[in-house]
Amino acid sequence: MALPAPPILDPQALGSLPTLTDEILEEIFLHLPTPADVARASAACTPFRRIITARSFLRRFRTIHPPPLLGFAAYEGFHPAQPPHPSAPLARAFADAADFSYSFVPPGRWPTPWRPRDVLQGRVLLECTPDCDPGFEYYATVLLRDLDLAVCDPLSRRYSLLPSIPKTLRGQHKHLIDFGVFFAPTGEDEDETAFRVVCVACNKTMVVVFEFSSITGQWHIPAYLSCSSLGTVMPDSRYSSSCRDHEQGRFYWMVPWRNKLLVLDVFSMEISIVNSNLANYHMHDSGKPLIVLGRDRTPEVFFLADCFGDGPTDIIRITKENGSGSSDAWQLENMISLPTQYNYFTLGAAEGFLFLRGTLQDQNSEYSSGYSSEDSSENSAHLSAEAPDVEYLSLDVKTSERKKVCVMKRYFHTVFSYFGYPPPLAKPTI
Repeated sequence: MALPAPPILDPQALGSLPTLTDEILEEIFLHLPTPADVARASAACTPFRRIITARSFLRRFRTIHPPPLLGFAAYEGFHPAQPPHPSAPLARAFADAADFSYSFVPPGRWPTPWRPRDVLQGRVLLECTPDCDPGFEYYATVLLRDLDLAVCDPLSRRYSLLPSIPKTLRGQHKHLIDFGVFFAPTGEDEDETAFRVVCVACNKTMVVVFEFSSITGQWHIPAYLSCSSLGTVMPDSRYSSSCRDHEQGRFYWMVPWRNKLLVLDVFSMEISIVNSNLANYHMHDSGKPLIVLGRDRTPEVFFLADCFGDGPTDIIRITKENGSGSSDAWQLENMISLPTQYNYFTLGAAEGFLFLRGTLQDQNSEYSSGYSSEDSSENSAHLSAEAPDVEYLSLDVKTSERKKVCVMKRYFHTVFSYFGYPPPLAKPTI
């Protein structure tokens, strides 16, 4: 019996086969158990790498595998997560590929180094100021006219130098100081290399919002607010605490008066004051209070407290009362106890985590009182050899799980958490 003739394939169907194959491979890669497996698949062959490094794939990948914590950007470089932290292998690959000395960024106006002010989505916001006394970095305030800013991508080594805020804008409000500089969330329909920077400045009578767009390349003033209700004390930009809400497009500050929250809607550019009435709670002077978004995306305030007289080893959580229409109705939600053999200092909060610095109490007597991470370079080697181990920790506010991220010989007052991926799972952001 004669064999049947082979089917004649439709040329149009033949043309769709490679696309179908790419779609199937993409689904397979998305279902690999870990990001490390995806990175290994990317190295297998050129077609696999082409699929995995496509922006469309990486967008889907990030929704399934949110970027992990890789470490901290600080005054003098990047400090990756160390074993046994689960991100340690990715963090080491990232640290080897990135340049956190910012050597690729041209110098600013001042003979001082660039240093980070914010980190978001693979970008680092840098500042250069006239005075850069490292020992007082945490408490510094900067006149707006003296502030140089740049945005860079340490992985791709791309950068953008921001123009100074024009005198025509600054001149409308006298003696403005930097109260906060940060990245604003971008819209879903905006290009992935576009970014916005917001600078909130103030004097004794006014809070002024300046916004820079990488699309227009210009600064403008979208919002301002009289701060007479805040009192006449000039705020300290480095002692305020903040929290960014990507979903709702809001940015929260707890200002130094501690019984007020400033809320900036970065999409509508409306700024308002919330009377949080937190002055009733004693906040131990071991770092700034931290703000994290709760389950219903309302701000929750965390701060260290000394509840038993043995140092600040408890974290107090303050939340809004359920169903209360009053902005002053806050309540003690719970208390998270920490190991009592450590002295702690709050560093920041992001992505549902609090970040703390901890040192063993019996090792801390000489260094915790005065030694700063940013002591003079001529003494740094001697101090590093003698200084005790300083642990940098993360605390998941949902589960109260505490993890050691890394250990250093430095007492940093300010660090910026970096969530992301090493190549090939990261694309240039500028």
